[in-house]
Amino acid sequence: MNISVRQRHITARIVTYIFAILLSLALMIFIILSSGSTEPEFIAVVIGLWMLFFLFCIYKIYLAKSYKGVFQKGVLSVTELDHMDGIAFEELACEILTANGFEVAENTQASCDYGVDVLASKEGITYAIQCKRYLEPVGIEAVQQVYAGRAYYECHVAVVLTNQSFTANAKNLADKLGVVLWDRETLRKLL
Repeated sequence: MNISVRQRHITARIVTYIFAILLSLALMIFIILSSGSTEPEFIAVVIGLWMLFFLFCIYKIYLAKSYKGVFQKGVLSVTELDHMDGIAFEELACEILTANGFEVAENTQASCDYGVDVLASKEGITYAIQCKRYLEPVGIEAVQQVYAGRAYYECHVAVVLTNQSFTANAKNLADKLGVVLWDRETLRKLL
């Protein structure tokens, strides 16, 4: 993915969060005015909830702006990836693969990706990769999706890449279908 496309993704995320802040502010004002309540506790709760959402959006904007977009081996840890959003994880996956000898690694179109987030190639072998930045073990669905996507994109190898582990069912199905699973430990080695 070239820098201009990456920058557009980052800008789009920032604009989305700013829009969410403004929309939630309008909603907060509407709720306070339409309720007709003059209870200070009610108003404090509504404003408090809005402030939590506001801080969350500011944090996400900070993460998007602080992402440099240039991966260097040995700089990141897996725990830092746990806090990324899914799109940033997919973009970083391309950079990680390139730093690890893949000649090509590019994101697929976000909508209608047929279960594949990254298309990559190394030494004449093509890879269809499903990226899952999760907080829990990845289940069977990711294996099914990338297996189907591999056939659609006519790639040699189907891979699920995650910052976590895989469920037993996911491992069993991947073994049966020949889908490669790159878990947290594999990702740590790539970093």
